[in-house]
Amino acid sequence: HNEYLGHCLQPQISLSIIPMSCNKDNDWQHFKWASEDQIVNMGTKRCLAVTSRTSLAPLTLSPCNKTSELQRWVCKNETLLALRDENLFLQPGSGWKDNVILSQTISTKSVWTVYGTRNGLCSKGYEALFTLEGNSFGAPCVFPFKYLGKWHAKCIRDGDTNAQLWCGTTADVDEDSLTGYCPVDVDQDDSFWTKNHWTGDLYQINPNSALTWHQARKSCQQQNAKLLSIKELHEQTYLIGLTSHLDTDFWIGLNNFDVDSGWEWTGNQPFRYLNWAPGSPSPESEKICGLMQSNSGRWVNNKCDEKFGYICKKDNSSVDVPVIPTDGLKPIKCLDGWVAYAGHCYLLNRNLKTWKNALLYCRKAGGDLISMHNIEEYSFVISQLGYNPTDLLWIGLNDQKTEMYFEWSDGTPVSFTKWQRGEPTHVTNVQEDCVIMSGENGYWSDNFCDEELGYICKSKPLLSVLDEPEPVDPTCPKGWKRHGFYCYFIGETTKTFSEAKTFCEATKGFLTSVEDRYEQAYLTSLIGLRSERYFWIGFSDVEQPGTFNWTNGEKSLFSHWNSEMPGQRPGCVAMRTGTAAGLWDVVDCKEKAAFLCKQWAEGVTPPPVPPVTVPPPCLDGWTPSPTRNVCFKNFNEKYLKKTWFEARDFCREIGGDLASIHNEEERRAVAGYGDDFWIGLNTLDPEKGLAWTDGSPVTMYSCNSLFSFADYLFKTIEDGWIAYKSNEYYFSNITVPAEKAQEICRKHGGRLTVIENDDERRFLWKYNTFYGKQHDSYIGLIVGLDGKFAWLDRSPVTYTAWAPDEPNFTNDDENCVVLYSGTGLWNDINCGSLNGFICERHNRSAALPVAPTSPEPLGGCADGWLLFNNKCFQIFGLHEEDRKNWSDARADCKSREGNLATIPSKAVQAFLTVHIRSIPSGPWIGLNAIASWGRFLWTDGSGVYYTNWDKRLPSFSVRHFYCVQSKQITAFSTFSFATDAILSYSGTTISASGYTRYGNSSYSLVSPKMSWDESRKRCKSEKSELASIVDPYVQSFLWLLVLKYNEPAWIGLTSNLTNEKYKWISNRRLVYTNWAAEEPKENIACVYLDLDGHWKTGTCDEKYFSICIIPTEFPEAPGVCPGSKEHHSPWISFRAHCYSFYSILESWPQASCIFLSSTEQTPKHATSTVAIILVLLTLAAAGVGGYVFYRRRRGQPQTLGGFDNSLYNKDRVVIPQKDPESLANNNEERLTSFRGNPS
Repeated sequence: HNEYLGHCLQPQISLSIIPMSCNKDNDWQHFKWASEDQIVNMGTKRCLAVTSRTSLAPLTLSPCNKTSELQRWVCKNETLLALRDENLFLQPGSGWKDNVILSQTISTKSVWTVYGTRNGLCSKGYEALFTLEGNSFGAPCVFPFKYLGKWHAKCIRDGDTNAQLWCGTTADVDEDSLTGYCPVDVDQDDSFWTKNHWTGDLYQINPNSALTWHQARKSCQQQNAKLLSIKELHEQTYLIGLTSHLDTDFWIGLNNFDVDSGWEWTGNQPFRYLNWAPGSPSPESEKICGLMQSNSGRWVNNKCDEKFGYICKKDNSSVDVPVIPTDGLKPIKCLDGWVAYAGHCYLLNRNLKTWKNALLYCRKAGGDLISMHNIEEYSFVISQLGYNPTDLLWIGLNDQKTEMYFEWSDGTPVSFTKWQRGEPTHVTNVQEDCVIMSGENGYWSDNFCDEELGYICKSKPLLSVLDEPEPVDPTCPKGWKRHGFYCYFIGETTKTFSEAKTFCEATKGFLTSVEDRYEQAYLTSLIGLRSERYFWIGFSDVEQPGTFNWTNGEKSLFSHWNSEMPGQRPGCVAMRTGTAAGLWDVVDCKEKAAFLCKQWAEGVTPPPVPPVTVPPPCLDGWTPSPTRNVCFKNFNEKYLKKTWFEARDFCREIGGDLASIHNEEERRAVAGYGDDFWIGLNTLDPEKGLAWTDGSPVTMYSCNSLFSFADYLFKTIEDGWIAYKSNEYYFSNITVPAEKAQEICRKHGGRLTVIENDDERRFLWKYNTFYGKQHDSYIGLIVGLDGKFAWLDRSPVTYTAWAPDEPNFTNDDENCVVLYSGTGLWNDINCGSLNGFICERHNRSAALPVAPTSPEPLGGCADGWLLFNNKCFQIFGLHEEDRKNWSDARADCKSREGNLATIPSKAVQAFLTVHIRSIPSGPWIGLNAIASWGRFLWTDGSGVYYTNWDKRLPSFSVRHFYCVQSKQITAFSTFSFATDAILSYSGTTISASGYTRYGNSSYSLVSPKMSWDESRKRCKSEKSELASIVDPYVQSFLWLLVLKYNEPAWIGLTSNLTNEKYKWISNRRLVYTNWAAEEPKENIACVYLDLDGHWKTGTCDEKYFSICIIPTEFPEAPGVCPGSKEHHSPWISFRAHCYSFYSILESWPQASCIFLSSTEQTPKHATSTVAIILVLLTLAAAGVGGYVFYRRRRGQPQTLGGFDNSLYNKDRVVIPQKDPESLANNNEERLTSFRGNPS
């Protein structure tokens, strides 16, 4: 049924499909799921299909074919139907009688429901119908199936001698002859059932079926029955008589799905009789389902996905007598110290007694040891009697009369049990015949009866005061009930969720939250026996679709979902009563139900907040959660692949558990692992909902929360823009920094979007989730100069939608805002982070031209600041006392109206390299990973377009905060400004006069273009030589010179004069290199410095500019060398240094020690130079040691290029990272080997 048109789908004779007036009696309008992805029409017995996988393809019907991609459908939510693996949705054509088609867009016309109900089309999915008897081993029916040449889409009676319903288990019964009887849920139909005339119970034995445990359970449910549970000795004997002649084992309802409790029966049947086979249950964690052996009737455990026969059972409900009186909710009076509940009185006594003496005490008091008969009574005991997890308390359950057959001491029937894991024990000759409750959950275990423990008594009330009104607690309002620190109110008048929430808040309370299992137990005991079906609690995903939160803002610490919950429907949470008492269901918030209010009791002092403890850092290889004190690690090695159970056991063995995920940040964090991997989410217990193995609450569901997206009407226009209401939007399919995002938006006549209300936010979020790349997306909100958020278009900020605990201004550099893809809420973030973005422009048929920008105002740098690329730089902290850590350095830069330097390109890197040559160690720059684990960002929010990491950096082997550089010394500061300075020239001639001093030499870029030999002659004519580049500082200086004039230039490196070995003509040793990729290409060539900063080879007669160098003589420095001391060679002065020569033979470390000892004993000298020890090996004394040393040196490779602020070390080769802005830099990581002397 289409809600928008008010019509139903109906095929035509041509098999095209159009909307028609609805008629429940018309089979041609009836459809059902025939498999997980096929839909069959009941009238034509054909499957829903399309003619092609394209937009506007018409809907039709065709013969069912499981392999056809044109018949495969998928539910995007309860109301949206799409072609599988495509974003093509079922939608009526433009007119109400037009064909139904596929459409790329969704709107209110895309909503499909089941006619006559509020249920969506996809609320009734496919359910396999498992056959009985026949020849198909219990295989499910296949619809449609062909019999006698006719197609059938439901079970038929044709051809069966007993007129029983049957079906085919393949599509062609005429050919395959595979059939089986269909299960029916009519209680009066006793076909296939055997009746126990002593009890009235019915049993169905299926020895020829081969189903898994869960399939067997489903087959029983389809017949309004349950998998077999055995509660009595005589029942076991009866079943042995039915099965002993059969040669198979049978699934029964025995299971151990709850990791915290022991074995139990399906349907909440009590586990009071044990009949395990020897050695069972075995300890394997995957064997959590129970089988009955046919020959002995004994029980064994096995993997649930193995296939066996099974036994179903229909209980005779007439023999079930409720133990709790029907007037159990009326107030009663008990003896002093006893607590009343549901028509009985209870006493918890911690005086130590044996089980027998405890029983005598309770009976003398007019009662008995406690018996518990349902989840409500059990919940009352652990929540309202003062039970402590450390208690060991006798209860009335025991097997003293008959071993392994447990009974209550008060003679009441056993209808409820709650065993601990591994209990009750059944070891031969171990007399653990009496039962205690203990532990955090209050579960049960058998124990030696003679041990002295506490106990719980239960008695009938004092009948003479049965009608006395219930006492009122003075700390709670009238009509409220006190429990712990809170008062609770049962709202009996049904209301919608919103109305109930308003009512509770009007009473200075709130819809109840549930903090832990004990509060849940109290609430279960409070409402479980009531006649109302549902009670609202304050849990919903209304505010944050897809994530459930408490309406009072409390953190979610506990969940208690019912079967198949929370599902994929948004809504509000209500607590069940009856057989599912206390479990949570997700219900339409507009439904009316009773409700529970909660408020602080008057005068109660809340418990103190526990102190915050700093968790230990994560171990190596583990990643910290961005929001919790837990660590994640993905074990993805092939040899570590495991089943889910094996993975859970492995995680627990190393002290952890399978991962649980509780917010979008964690989901993105673990999604980064890439591979498929197990997590702790499971539905092991089919009678309960989703649960995490670590016991944490389930608050998120996997759906994208787009259930109401069809309410948004939009249309697609040109160039990927969409129109919604008065605006047009563009959703990026790439991730970029914020500055690039804004630049792209402007090029298209728009800007980053401004979000003015919740409707607009939800539309953008849902469209991005449904059609976009699901990136977090930049919006147009930024932090202004006043420290407050403002829209880029300067409109007032009248609406915000921050995620919890946001904005937090982490690291004081989160100045931009993204819209989370997972929740649609906002988060402040560093503007340099890579994210998607959303552009916005007002409705128009085409993008407006970009408005011309006004000319930049003139400007310049203040004294002491260096100008480059329209920015000013200055180095601070040159003196020891002025040096700072990274944070203080940044604060100092900001106080000067600047920031720590950003290096956006290789050219800026070169400029800064030139100016740090004389600095003792590298200065701080603005790059850091303080707020973005694993991602370095610039603190001013610029994009990271260029990096120049050391070879082994960055490293994230341990959990630290990272800043760059890694020493707390000087700092670069920078600020932007507008200037008229032109730093790049395109002229082709340069004056030959004038050299620029850098370091100990002077350099000149000489024109015009000449060959290499001509260039060398030109340099020699000026008493200079073609330049040698001996370190990255000179490299950077000369490259900037080349960039300034935009011309390559010859340098003094050649193989033309040196026997095909590249050498400097100055005879300087070739230690530092900066070859381009695949260079040097020629054996005989000359070398030039190109515009990309790399060295390249060319024929020596090519024409380029030249770089000449005039080396500067070392001046004699003031001061004298240290005097000669005993055992020391004399010091010799030369130029600006002192030297000492030793003729003794030592290893390099020993020679270093000689140097250290000499310097330690030398007093401070007037000279400002640093004494350098040059250890020489004399020819006469070198001997074998010198020869070996020489051979080792000869065998080692030459040191190659890379930037490092340290001295050059042949064991430490540093490779610059690729520059993403320049294709010319893509090959900087290539290492080139050279032939030649090691000298």
